[in-house]
Amino acid sequence: MLDFIVEKLWRPIVERTGYTPYTTAAMAVLFVFAVEVFWKFVKKFDQKKLRATAIPWIVFAGLVRFADSRAFPASVITNTPGIFALMIGLFSFSLLVVGFERTKKLGIILSVAFVFVVFPFLGFSNALYLVPIALICFIVKKLYSRFDFMSDSFSWVPHIFEAWVTSFGVYVGLIEEHVLANILMGINPFLFGVVKTLMMPIIVYLIKDLKGSQKLYIGTVIGAIGLGPGIRDLLELLSL
Repeated sequence: MLDFIVEKLWRPIVERTGYTPYTTAAMAVLFVFAVEVFWKFVKKFDQKKLRATAIPWIVFAGLVRFADSRAFPASVITNTPGIFALMIGLFSFSLLVVGFERTKKLGIILSVAFVFVVFPFLGFSNALYLVPIALICFIVKKLYSRFDFMSDSFSWVPHIFEAWVTSFGVYVGLIEEHVLANILMGINPFLFGVVKTLMMPIIVYLIKDLKGSQKLYIGTVIGAIGLGPGIRDLLELLSL
């Protein structure tokens, strides 16, 4: 059992040899567990305020993820899934110690600081690809927002952005590490963008019956796992 954990789960993450079905499944289980545990901690808070406070930290996570192995040596804690544990830990500690407003300001300060850290690694030769990406996001948002259950745009727009940034990134030379995305992009880089765009209404529909603060919390979580990687993939695209 220990050999299986080391060889199939731990080593692919530490050595960065790419995600496997085993690591994907393990991270999915850990993610669901973390979402449940974190809900116990934050359910007493105003979820709108929590989301507004968390957004700068989500952006910061994407910046740190890009800076990993560039601005500082590669580390388990700044790679997936370690980056999630790091950010949740820092965010929770700050929230408990200094409260919402100062935590939000700290997240903004850290994000702005890391923009300067990662800027030297950007080339902007692929910046024109941002035009079709922005156009796709705009059109999809207009179309999907007509459905009542898609009213919480933060829960799904970041995923549309991330899907197409990743698709264009792979088109110009980036390597996709995730198992399912890699299969789709092996057929055509833009197939991932299309499939994920079509899947988002289904995913959001599944949580439409959640009520009140819990629905807003789950929307924040779903949006976060689109926004953070989206920021990282945007920077990856601009770095080529």
